[in-house]
Amino acid sequence: MRSLRLLFALPLLTLLGGLPTADAAPKAPKGTSAKEAPLPKIEATGIAEFDAVFMKAKTIHDTLDAEDKQLVEARKQVSIALGVAEDQPLKTAFDELKKRANGKLKVALKGKMPRLEATDAIPENVQTGIDAVNKLLDAGEHAIDTGTQLVPEAKALADACVAFPGQLAGMGLDPMKLMESSKKVGNNVKATGATPDRVDRLVKTSEGVFTDVKSTFGE
Repeated sequence: MRSLRLLFALPLLTLLGGLPTADAAPKAPKGTSAKEAPLPKIEATGIAEFDAVFMKAKTIHDTLDAEDKQLVEARKQVSIALGVAEDQPLKTAFDELKKRANGKLKVALKGKMPRLEATDAIPENVQTGIDAVNKLLDAGEHAIDTGTQLVPEAKALADACVAFPGQLAGMGLDPMKLMESSKKVGNNVKATGATPDRVDRLVKTSEGVFTDVKSTFGE
């Protein structure tokens, strides 16, 4: 994963936005959603040694779902504030704000991340747009911090469950229980194995927001 401090040196990224979730991903505007089928929902299997892994993965997926939802909602509010259709790319909203601001905006670092600031008196509708974009940047920063912290555990859990399906036959389960458990374990392994990718996409989505801001307003 690239260092967050290198964000300003990166080329413009295509936004991926809201990511697939264990249930159903929130519907996101064009340009902010990875168009992929939702992953299976992680559920308890009744096998203690398996569930010790799967329930930790479920907690991560719940966290990612919450981050996705915040990003999608913040993205929606940017579109509303700037009067841009929600199915338009995020860059379209940024370009609209830049046009309205007429050169009176700048990108300023707030800690590690960029935020927009007015350099002169601006109309109320421009300030509304600035506030909406900064809230999106807040959500992106939170998503990056959260994702970065989850990387080690996500990878460890994905590795830990790989062998689970092959262990079922030796557990002495009755045929009906074995059939039921096999389906749940298979779904859980698929979702848990995808956790590192979900974390990575969340971070890259947020990096794309920051890079688009720099590309639009940092000239």
